[in-house]
Amino acid sequence: MRKNSWWWWVSLGAMLGAFAYGLVRVPSRSHELARAQEFPAPYRAAKPIVFVPEDPESLIAAEPSAEVPTLVEASDAKIEIRVKALAREMADMWTRNPEELVVVIDDAARSMPSAPSVTLLLAIAHAETNGKILDVSEAGAVGLAQATPVAYHQEGLDGKLFVTKDYLIGSRAYIMKKPLGDADTIATLIVDRENAATRKKARRLLRSAKELRREGIDELELLDPYASKKYYDEIDRADEHNRAALKKLEKLIDHGSRAELRSFRDDVRKEYRALKETQLMTWARYQKELIAKRDRMLEQHFRMDAATVKKTMAYEASEYLGEHLDDRFSAKSMARFLVRHLDRKTAEARKLAPSEKDVERMTAALYNGGSHNVKRMLAGLIRSLPETEKYMRKVPATRRRLDGVIAGEMRTLR
Repeated sequence: MRKNSWWWWVSLGAMLGAFAYGLVRVPSRSHELARAQEFPAPYRAAKPIVFVPEDPESLIAAEPSAEVPTLVEASDAKIEIRVKALAREMADMWTRNPEELVVVIDDAARSMPSAPSVTLLLAIAHAETNGKILDVSEAGAVGLAQATPVAYHQEGLDGKLFVTKDYLIGSRAYIMKKPLGDADTIATLIVDRENAATRKKARRLLRSAKELRREGIDELELLDPYASKKYYDEIDRADEHNRAALKKLEKLIDHGSRAELRSFRDDVRKEYRALKETQLMTWARYQKELIAKRDRMLEQHFRMDAATVKKTMAYEASEYLGEHLDDRFSAKSMARFLVRHLDRKTAEARKLAPSEKDVERMTAALYNGGSHNVKRMLAGLIRSLPETEKYMRKVPATRRRLDGVIAGEMRTLR
């Protein structure tokens, strides 16, 4: 075949096309594999959180560099420059009222000598609400730091809170359903595949379930100012019921048949789902009631529709609502809460993280998912926490990005 024939040119074009397609497909397939590892399929075995870098930037140490001081350590002139630089960066991240957010968090950090880095505090605040400081979540969390009434009281704050019967009932159902969920998970192992290995794994998971059975009950005691004796009597009854359920499961693992375990599993699953429905229904009513009260008060006080107030004067509105409705709406109070609560979660993370370099990501996981969920995931009782796993990657990445802004300003000022 002569080189100048049209067949030769067609063949050459086909070879080049195949080569180019291969170059495109290789990265695409790698991306698919990476996503498969990041989001395990439902049928994969449960496993604890694994701290795998999401990208090359994640290889940077989790803790802030000693060469990047916090705003607390800088002079007033440098603070003003860095606040503006951080606010510009936060604006690029689609943050509502970025300069006000940076200022209120910086003020809170400066009031506490042991405060975490300002960039980490901002990263948490950004992950929680993107600066929408008057938000109310479906779990009854409110404000800049998305604090629940339980978490608020954990930090010793004593402002006015809006707590209803619906919130109390939902919180009780949220905590008391967890041991039943553990029992369901463990029994299902043997129901799905009965052999010596699954029974051995079930015994191991049951030990963890027993250790974690009362996890979170002490938090419900913080609701005492709003709850009755009957409320706590019901918690005691549910706790005893959960203890008995795990004890029965232990006997079934040792001596029960597969059919008996299936019957047990179906019973506890029905109870678990009923409690979860109660949790979701009551918390949804609480959220709706608090949002309606928030908006009604804003319109009455500011003489304009609530949406306009939230968009144009959120920080002024936050202090009004914090004083007259719920202190969790106050940006100043929530910034102080964020400093204290993040410090608490960091201390918890040091006990759970596999190494010091993983403390920041574990702190983020605990802030988002709560210790009762994260501990269950580490033990293998919960297969995955997708939102929490995403959160624990996002927060350190945002903190590094903001650290980079401060480092850039330092180089400019030298």
